[in-house]
Formats: sequence, structure tokens, C-alpha cells
Amino acid sequence: MAASNHSLSLVSCLPLPERGVVTIYGAGGKTILMDVLARELTARKKTAIQTTTTKIFRPEDVPVVIGEDFPEVAGRLTTHIGMDGRVILGTKLLRENKIDGIDPAWPEALLENHVADYVIVEADGAARKPIKGYASYEPVFPTRSDLLIPVLGIEAIGQPVTSDHVHRCDAFRRLTGAPPDGPLAVSHFAGCMMHMIGLGQASSPDTPVVPLINKVDRLSGTGMIQEVAAALSGTDGRILFASLQNDHPVRFVYQGGKGKQGFEFSVVVLAAGGSVRMGRPKLSLRIQGKTLLENALTPIGRTGMKDVVVVFSEENEGLKELIPPGYRVVVNRRSREGISTSLKAGLAAVDPCSQGVLFALGDQPFIGAEVYARLMDHHRRNLPLLTWPTHGGKRGNPVLFDRRLWPQLMQTEGDEGGRRIVTETMEEEIGRVEVEDTGVLIDIDSPEEYERYRTKESSGN
Repeated sequence: MAASNHSLSLVSCLPLPERGVVTIYGAGGKTILMDVLARELTARKKTAIQTTTTKIFRPEDVPVVIGEDFPEVAGRLTTHIGMDGRVILGTKLLRENKIDGIDPAWPEALLENHVADYVIVEADGAARKPIKGYASYEPVFPTRSDLLIPVLGIEAIGQPVTSDHVHRCDAFRRLTGAPPDGPLAVSHFAGCMMHMIGLGQASSPDTPVVPLINKVDRLSGTGMIQEVAAALSGTDGRILFASLQNDHPVRFVYQGGKGKQGFEFSVVVLAAGGSVRMGRPKLSLRIQGKTLLENALTPIGRTGMKDVVVVFSEENEGLKELIPPGYRVVVNRRSREGISTSLKAGLAAVDPCSQGVLFALGDQPFIGAEVYARLMDHHRRNLPLLTWPTHGGKRGNPVLFDRRLWPQLMQTEGDEGGRRIVTETMEEEIGRVEVEDTGVLIDIDSPEEYERYRTKESSGN
């Protein structure tokens, strides 16, 4: 998959094994989720069988294999899957363009026979509603699952709790305590999802469960994301908030459980500049007993950040020995083409489950750890597209880009950097954090600036 798709792809945010059975159940996007997942897997040169243990509508653009004899079906699957990398499997063609499901033991057998890399199973129905209650026989889990994805559509919140909006409405009311005719509250939505997570865990206790909440593109603002995330904060593991019809479907990633802080972040330290104005490599110059680069990295370490990427040019690669253990180094061999190449190199290397990336500069030695902490805290509480520090009303660094802006960042060229994105982002989508730290405005580019701050240090002023 192209670098521009890496961090926002669905596959990158899922704990997929090299081969396995992925089981999808719930409401509000199961079929499109199965399609998106299969497309992304085939883009990565994997093969995928899309199937069901109940019933699904027959897609128009994917080869279909129908049959009830497993050995015969397995042979035909092997032939058809080589054409497109994916294929739909069912046992019968039904009325209304539907396909009847397979035996729950088949997905495991297909893997054991090496028919495909992945078998993606839709394990229940929802009559195209965004949320559902559960009958005693649902979901129909396959005998093996390597990843479980319960799905709900967030547009259900606020709707009347009626059969127009809720599949198996009576069962949903009994499950969640929702009153007849609604409105469906966040607590009801979260209660349903927690029940679904429990069903998956009971079916396959050692299998990871990654809830996915679809259609967040229909929301106005991020308040509902925050409410749902808070209601599910006791969930141990990640929760994906997605817009599955978007080219970059994963919009928010919430990390729940002990030791997690909800929305988490990465740092990219840009250290690939050519030091043209300085006239000599500036990152190894010393202030306060440390190199400029070490001074820039020290406050990041104090924040406890776990995902830090340092981008060097080929000329600066020799400074790798200054990088603390656990940080990752990326060498941008295209650094002469402009800062955008370093932005993209760093972005392609970060944890794809981060909600945002703080872009820091290797030549800013005076920024304190508190600046990073306050930027991340503000972003967690408000989820703007951009967050930056200000001092005396002036914009400083580092700048935090939410993952929803990453596709635009990956399209920048030359020395454009993130300037155009900053100017085009609406005011209400920008978080400004006023700080007392003047270091957010100070970078050292020229010999005069270096001498001024070095002299200031030695004089104690």
C-alpha cells in the first residue's frame, strides 16, 4: 500500500495475524467493512475470501463461488481467487440477490487448506439498521476467529428506539433499558457495544476484539466522539471511529484500559535541515552543555512519549548516536527536495494508531516538557484538527496535526510544509494554547542567533 495511505488505512489499525479469520458482527456497516478490509488486504498482495455464516447481499463487482460440497468449493475458490485476490463464498443463491451462509467450520478449514490468506466472515444480520438487539442464537461465530470486530453505526444515537431504527427492537430494549420510542442515548449505545464485546470474548476468549463505530462523518463536531469514548473507556484495547466510505476510513482511535490515556500521540522531530544559514552543521553545536538536538529531544523524553521518530538527512545521519533508546530514526535521502519530504517520511513511520503527530524542530533547544503536555491535553479534550502553542499571541512550535489532516500532509511538496494546511483550516478547528515558555518561538538558524543565545547562557542572563 502506498505510503500516503499507510497511517489511515484500516489494516494498519488492526492487530491482524499473517493469516487468519476475521469475524465481523453487529450493525451499521458490516458489509462495507468487509469490502474495505478485503480491498486493503488485496492491495497488500494478500488473498481474501468474503463470506457469511448467515446471509449477505451478493456484491456486483467481486467473483462469487457457490456450493455445498467443501472439497469441490475449495478447488473452485483457488481458481477464482487468483483472478482478483478476493472472492465471495456462499452455499446457495437466494431470492432478493442474497447468498446463503456457510458452515461455521469452513473458515478454519479454508485456512488449513491454504486456500486464502484471510477469511472474512459476517456473523449476523441487522436488516440495514445502525444498531440491534440480539436473539439467543446470534451471532453465528465461526469455530475459529483470529480477530473479532463488533460494529455499530453512531447515527443511531438520538433516534427513536423503534423498529425503524433498531433491529430486534424489543431485544435491544431489554438489553439496554432503553425506553420505548427513544431517544436512543449514548448509554444505550455503549451498553449494546459492551454486550457485543462480551459475546465475542465468550466465543473466543484469547482473540483480540476491536470495536468499530462507523459513520462518524455524519456528526457535527467531535462532542459525540468524546461522549461515546468516555462511555466505553473501561474497554481494554483500542476503539476505532471510522467513516468507511472515506478513502482514509479511520478518523479517531481511542486507546482504553489500564495505563492508556484515550487519544494518544506521536512526535516527529525534524532534523534533516541543511544548516544553510548557519554555514556549518548546527544540530551538533552546544548550548547548556548539550547539542541543540539533545536539548530539543530532552523535554520529549520527560513527557513519557513512547512513539518518537527523528528524521535525519544523509548529512546529519552521523548524529544517530545522540538518539535515546526506543526512538526510531528515519533517514530522508530526499531532504534536499524540501521540508515536505521530511514531514512525509516521519509521518509514514509513526504509530498508525496515534490520534495526532506533534512536529518538533531539531533546532529549537528551549522548549519545555510542559508545552508538549499542555498541547496533548488540549487536543484530547477538544479534538481540533490543529493544535499549537502561542506566546504573546504569536504562533510557535511544535504543531500537532490530527490524523484527519494526514492525507493532506502526505500531498505536500517542496518547502510548502504544513503552511497551506494551516491557512486553510477553519478557525473553529484550531486549538491555540497560550504558554509562558518563550522557547516555542526560538529556533537557531544563523551564527548570530547561536552566538546571542550562547553568550546569553554564559553571562547568566
